[in-house]
Amino acid sequence: MEKQVIYRDRQELQAADLNNTQTWADEAQRHLVTDAITPERQFVGLTVTARSATEIEVAPGRLYDGSSGKVFAIEQAQVHSVFAMLPLQDQKWLAVSAFGQEEDTDIQPRDFLIDLQTREVEPEAVAMQRRRVAVVHIAQGLESPTPERPEPPTGYTLLAHVRLSPTGIQEVVLAESRKLPTLFAVDQRLRTAEGWIAGAEPRIAHIMSDIAGLGSDMQAKASLEHVVQLGMDMARLKERMEIPDDYTFYGADHFLTEDESDTEWVGYAADIFEGVRPMVVAEQAGGLALLNPLDPEARISEGGLLLPAYTEIARLRLETRAGEMAINQYQYQSLDVVQRTLSRERVRLGETMTVCTNSSFWRSGVYDPATGIFRRGDETWQVDPADRENAIVNHRRVRVTRVWIDRWAEPYWDVVTTTHTVQGAILAQTVLMAQTGWLTSVELYITRADPAGGLTLLVTDAALGQPDTSRVLARATLAPGAVSAGWLRVPLTDPILVESGKRYAIVLVSGAGHRIGYTEGTEYTQGLLMYAQDGAYFTAAADRDLMVRLNFARFASPRAVVQMQPLQLAGGIQELDMLYDAVTPPGCRLVWEYQTGGAWRPIVEDAAPQFGGAALVPLRAVFLGTTDLMPAVRPGTAQVVVRRRGTAFTHISTERTLAQASSDIRVRLLLEDFDPAAGHSVECQLIIGGSAVTAASTRDEIVDGRSRWREYRFTPAAATAYRIRIDGAGVTAAAPWHVAERYDIAL
Repeated sequence: MEKQVIYRDRQELQAADLNNTQTWADEAQRHLVTDAITPERQFVGLTVTARSATEIEVAPGRLYDGSSGKVFAIEQAQVHSVFAMLPLQDQKWLAVSAFGQEEDTDIQPRDFLIDLQTREVEPEAVAMQRRRVAVVHIAQGLESPTPERPEPPTGYTLLAHVRLSPTGIQEVVLAESRKLPTLFAVDQRLRTAEGWIAGAEPRIAHIMSDIAGLGSDMQAKASLEHVVQLGMDMARLKERMEIPDDYTFYGADHFLTEDESDTEWVGYAADIFEGVRPMVVAEQAGGLALLNPLDPEARISEGGLLLPAYTEIARLRLETRAGEMAINQYQYQSLDVVQRTLSRERVRLGETMTVCTNSSFWRSGVYDPATGIFRRGDETWQVDPADRENAIVNHRRVRVTRVWIDRWAEPYWDVVTTTHTVQGAILAQTVLMAQTGWLTSVELYITRADPAGGLTLLVTDAALGQPDTSRVLARATLAPGAVSAGWLRVPLTDPILVESGKRYAIVLVSGAGHRIGYTEGTEYTQGLLMYAQDGAYFTAAADRDLMVRLNFARFASPRAVVQMQPLQLAGGIQELDMLYDAVTPPGCRLVWEYQTGGAWRPIVEDAAPQFGGAALVPLRAVFLGTTDLMPAVRPGTAQVVVRRRGTAFTHISTERTLAQASSDIRVRLLLEDFDPAAGHSVECQLIIGGSAVTAASTRDEIVDGRSRWREYRFTPAAATAYRIRIDGAGVTAAAPWHVAERYDIAL
């Protein structure tokens, strides 16, 4: 207290002294409320609930008036009837508020002295208690199909909004923002924030170093001038190529496809596998499956996507309701959507798989790496020529000796798609994602559900600020009766990877009378609430967002190991080829490991294969990432092939038809990892008219430590057509080799 009354022995005591004791104490309490607790009007307790269809109950509590520092109270629960306020046809909102007032109560008879000499008294009934009470006030809004919430009168504190229909109370929305927080709750939130800061501060500080490193790397990038200079040098090299001016025919094969291989020729026994290699003598195809379907380290979605064990957390929450809207108030239409699929990854490991320099021709644009490398079984597709450049750019290759890895940079591709037709009114909410992660489910706040209609939810790209239905990432359909009022969780068949800095759209399609809540403001999503009409999108309201929660996966550990079914091949495994749907986000790794000799060996660029001829090889997947981001793989559609190759090959080319007869034909072969001292041998012949023609002379040109050009010169009788036969031997696991390229010239 700032002031106190001083009492002394044998001192006259007046009524003013006693009144000052409580008045000054009350002033000190009001100063404490105003200065330290809250300068606004807030409340504790006073919870509004629906007691029946036509009655609301206000629980005991206190109203803090921060402007005056006074505290008003309701000591016992109060029941208020809203029967007379029910709307006749549509709906309306009520604003339940409270205001404070002082009242004198507890009337008692007390004697008052009227004559000091005779001590005569006179009784009088007076109030002995002054109370500060909170009074409940109910304000009605206008009746409407889409009613707006009324505001309480000036000076009143909102407790809750109550929505009424002709049948009674539909819902009660508490004014959570007006509740007075306790110091304990503030302390708990502060501890949580400090814990997050302690964990995030080192990572945020490290971003500066990353930016500096990126800046340094960008300075080292080649400029346009350097690229032009390289182009000029390449032009000079082409001019100096040793191709005579009078040649009749010129051909080349980089052995990336079988386009120039006559596989039907009797005696053909070769495999075009980024070079000419021996045929497979033993092979077994299978799939990927969990060794333990109940593995606690793994979690498989309804669509079969495998992720490390995780729980759901909400990263985006729009929960403050400002109103509601009907989905079917917009135009009913039919829409064809194209759902993209998870891109693929291919891992190949083998003792005879030496790296071939011809793989660089996948970048030339002559071949399509999607159709050439990512083919699976009988599955075929056609990439539009306009998209082939993008296909080549997004293809990421790793080629080292005995380990080949092909990845697709985009997590979702358009090489394999599924087309769906959806019908109904279309309402969409665009969102700018602030963090990369796996979106597992979407929650919508349904204010009123129509039991006769279903709901389709799409998650699409929105690169241009509006939903792109040709790039649908996920689709979920709820049957009629499955849509319920309140927070409706819509699980996605597969979690989808959303990337920070990209825009996405949540699209709702329904012809039913579902009503969905919306919030005010768009700063949090940096998106728009839109509707579709006649194939175009229009902004429904620039100041609103749908009430949604976006739930993401929170992984149990930054490293997870999942045991898979073992690999098997009678006679021993020499080579492994795995093709599967997968996504490996930046900063994460999906590493496959196999076990031989009691040790787990990773399939990585710097680890040579060590199958050792084992017929049964355990396999496992190691997921590396963070608790927020992990790789994913779809085992159910994977193709896993284990094989063993021979030691020799015979390759026959397609027939070359000359414009005029030639008796001088030259063939050049690029032999990589070829070593005669290791028992390697190669022969080249021409097949003319069904007969083999041997080379008149050969010449070797050593390129580097692992490559050589071998030229064969043939002088047949005048020939107008020929095939080229290549026979190689001595290909072993200890000393593998292959033919990388072939050129032939007819003079």
